[in-house]
Amino acid sequence: MLRELWNKIYEFYLVVKYSLVAERAGFSRRSFPKKRGFIIIQIDALAYDYLVKALQWGYMPFLKRLLKRGEYKLSLWDCGLPSTTPAVQAGLLFGNSFDICGFRWYEKDTGLRVEGKNPQSIQAIQCRVAENNEGLLRGGSSYFSMLDGGASLSLFTLGAINRTHLFQSLRGTGVMVLFLLHPWRVIRVIGLSLWEYLRTNLRVALYSLIPSLRPEFNLVRPLGNILVNVVFREMQTYACLVDIYRGIPAIYTNYYGYDEIAHQTGTTSGEAFRVLKGIDKQIKQIVMMCSREGFKHYDIFILSDHGMAPSLPFKKAFGYTLGEFISANLGEETPMEEAREPEKPSETGIRMLLREVENVEGRVSRAGLRMIRFLKRMLVKHITFEEAPSPPESDDRVVVSCSGPLAHIYFTRYRRKLNLSEITRLYPGLVEKLVEHPGVGLVAVKEGNEVYVFSKKGSFALGEKGAKGDFTLLEPFGDPEILGQEIKRLASFPHSGDIIVFGALDSKRGVVTFEDQKATHGGLGGAQTRAFIIYPAYLPLRITPYTRAEDLYHFFKDYYRPSPKEAILEEEIAAIPATLQSGSPRYR
Repeated sequence: MLRELWNKIYEFYLVVKYSLVAERAGFSRRSFPKKRGFIIIQIDALAYDYLVKALQWGYMPFLKRLLKRGEYKLSLWDCGLPSTTPAVQAGLLFGNSFDICGFRWYEKDTGLRVEGKNPQSIQAIQCRVAENNEGLLRGGSSYFSMLDGGASLSLFTLGAINRTHLFQSLRGTGVMVLFLLHPWRVIRVIGLSLWEYLRTNLRVALYSLIPSLRPEFNLVRPLGNILVNVVFREMQTYACLVDIYRGIPAIYTNYYGYDEIAHQTGTTSGEAFRVLKGIDKQIKQIVMMCSREGFKHYDIFILSDHGMAPSLPFKKAFGYTLGEFISANLGEETPMEEAREPEKPSETGIRMLLREVENVEGRVSRAGLRMIRFLKRMLVKHITFEEAPSPPESDDRVVVSCSGPLAHIYFTRYRRKLNLSEITRLYPGLVEKLVEHPGVGLVAVKEGNEVYVFSKKGSFALGEKGAKGDFTLLEPFGDPEILGQEIKRLASFPHSGDIIVFGALDSKRGVVTFEDQKATHGGLGGAQTRAFIIYPAYLPLRITPYTRAEDLYHFFKDYYRPSPKEAILEEEIAAIPATLQSGSPRYR
């Protein structure tokens, strides 16, 4: 009796609190739809394998209890190639990841260098994948994502085009109103920020006593991690809670702190797993809100877009980059352009904040404008800007675009993709030298409608009629049949490289990566493609090794987001898992 009374009082408190926030923010509460809504919580780059470790080691106690009670199921799914956020989000949010070649690639026909951290690049990708494909988040919200999925409201989403940004809709007071109306959350953010700052600097000071480590001491650098792992994290959770109150039908939020820290410190480092502990607390807030009687109209999905593997940087192992190795074999007179440098710590978050600041710049008072411009100057100092892409030229450069352990090699003298026979004639011995290099695991090149894959153990060809040769040489990287089809698909993209290179597997130190990272993803091997999904146990959803992001898109769209003309019957909904079980259309 007392418990029921307490629940009623607490639910009334939630309604009052979030109604005040929504009113000040210019939002209204929607009537609850007859059909259930969904919330997708993405934990960026957390592999199934390391999620299991985090659960076992006590870093995610709430998630562990959720699974133990049997309310939710945990499944492994394979994100395929490339194992990068832009590719997976395109498949999940638009049902189309065609021609997304990695985190970085080059387009020979336009001279465009695509960078996953560049808003212009991400917007171009979104325009491409959204053509003739309805966004999964129409009428919904997108937080801290690369693509917006057609969401009506977005916060810190690089691909958002002509959408309402949260900063724009807050009547000039900024997103801080969401925190100021909840003093306890403000105190929490300040306390966590101070603790993170002191702990990070203390750790660096202690490490500096070890001669073999000697990290660079920088009083400003921890502020970037605080922005991502405290301020942004609390902000996006609060925005989700407001959306739940409002009855928004589709909510997508991405916690990407683990990805940033794991790249710097490793997949299972204490630093990376402490980020997961903080994310676990955010998930608890969202799940507990949805467990209240007035907010039970949501199904919650917790997933990762891809995994990650421990890595050995190519340059650290051999003393030169992949581009420098290619240049040495082609001759120093051949101009070389190599895109491989990783972002500075927390640069993605700073870029997102800069984009939101720019959106509010023209909507503030003169005093506010001075503050905005000062903030912009501070943010710009911490961002590495790419040069504007040059127009197409008839030059003779070699462009190497690296996405972790995946590299695309382009010969820009030719506007079309070269065949294996042409590369062998124009650049004799190059493919062989790449294959023989100890830091290279696989090399893939097209020849007509076939894709040839080379390794130190042999080669095989994949064509329309199947495989020629022994593709069991892929076994160290995973399931040969699945990986063979993934490599063929990637190599068949119009803008994939003339030559595609995958880093080798080092039994002791992990995957060889072409960037300076302690953990990597983008290619094959280890847990790079081993993503996870946690979903309500009552849903008729079955996941198999053939399930891809595009299949999840169709499940969500058919189950939750049918357009009026596509209203589906309950018996048709029950048939959805059969589609998932039969595997991705890319293999049929």
